[in-house]
Amino acid sequence: MKTISDEVCKCKTTDAELNILIRAAFQAVLNSTNDMVFVKNKDLVYMAASMPFVKMVGKEKVEEIIGHTDIQIFEDKNLAKRYVADDRKLMDGGVSLVDYVEPLPEEDGQPRYGSTSKYLLSNEEGEIIGILGITKDITKDYMARQQYQQEIKYMFELPKNAYAVSYIDVDSWRIISQRRQLIQDGTYQACHTVESLCEAALDSIVDEYSEVAAFYRNFTPDNLRKIYESGRTSISFKYQRYLSDNSVRWVRNDVRLIMDVESGHLCVILSAKDIDAQKQREQKLLIAARMDKMTMLLNRETTMEEIRTTLKREPDAMHALFMTDVDNFKMLNDTLGHQAGDKFLINLADEIKKCFGVFDIVGRIGGDEFFALMKNVPDEGAVEQKAQNLLNAIQRVCSAYLDIPLSGSIGIGLYPDNATTLEELYAKADDALYAAKRNGKNRFVFSKDKR
Repeated sequence: MKTISDEVCKCKTTDAELNILIRAAFQAVLNSTNDMVFVKNKDLVYMAASMPFVKMVGKEKVEEIIGHTDIQIFEDKNLAKRYVADDRKLMDGGVSLVDYVEPLPEEDGQPRYGSTSKYLLSNEEGEIIGILGITKDITKDYMARQQYQQEIKYMFELPKNAYAVSYIDVDSWRIISQRRQLIQDGTYQACHTVESLCEAALDSIVDEYSEVAAFYRNFTPDNLRKIYESGRTSISFKYQRYLSDNSVRWVRNDVRLIMDVESGHLCVILSAKDIDAQKQREQKLLIAARMDKMTMLLNRETTMEEIRTTLKREPDAMHALFMTDVDNFKMLNDTLGHQAGDKFLINLADEIKKCFGVFDIVGRIGGDEFFALMKNVPDEGAVEQKAQNLLNAIQRVCSAYLDIPLSGSIGIGLYPDNATTLEELYAKADDALYAAKRNGKNRFVFSKDKR
């Protein structure tokens, strides 16, 4: 059997010519390859490198690599030390390494990975004289596989707060796998087709006009591919959903689009988690931020905000702003103490709230002052009747304190007769309030100022 050496001898090629030929061939490979190729001597000094390797290191020219070590050319010194340790272990072990994954320098702050093979180079005496390395950038495939494995693991280790997870092959348009579990007597129903899954989802969504409802109405292979091709691989929705026991709870749908590393098909993983307790906490915090903690009426900021919104949304309607102040309230605090004063304000707030409708706005402005906006009033007569009812309610609360001359004064401003902005309406009601106090207290007064 003829060998390359035999053929070389037959052609009468000299050793010098052979060396020149091999070096030229190797240089041609370096110049044309898309792989990251390098050669190091036994001292781990670079002797040759391809341009892709040079670019990976962050250099511009091969000359910046040749004659240098990893510690000298890599900015990430920890990564350089890892490469050096790997190479020394390779040379000590005397066995080449093939296709092992190793980290590469980051690009724009993003991690990269390479599949590297390192071959030991020996002279005629069998002594190791260097290393030939070939690295392929596998970042995209590696990250996809990592994500795929993580998602599959999620399916088999369903968290306690998860209702269900479904794995759908978009290309074949079928449910590959589905897992469900009970949470507080509610569960997602089992579905055997993608169509039935979407139908069940739509039937259970409380708000049919929500974003998640639109998503399931347009849950098609074409739309899912468009989402994936746009660069979006994950979507989340938080919404209220009916469970199989007819209870309504907050849930979160996580939608993940991935490429199946085995089939190459686009797949989607749908998971549903229980977030009801979390949303309840959030809503309590939101309510607390909007409410006066003592009386549980709206606080000053929220009251002003809601009144301003009403005037903006309903500029053509008639509204009445009631500003209420407790007469001689300081005497109550000085006589019976602040705890008694707080109890009085709490009882008064309850009575004021009862005087107005569910769509009216009632709040505590501060101290013993209260605001109420009576919305969409038919005429001034209805406002006067409401004012008398309010005054009667205040008198009922004050009647429990016979030794203290407590009463209530009310100032009323009408929109748009007296003012067209909240600030102006506030001023008109405030002036009317003090007119009530000057005229003997325990009464209501309408603003007489017309705009």
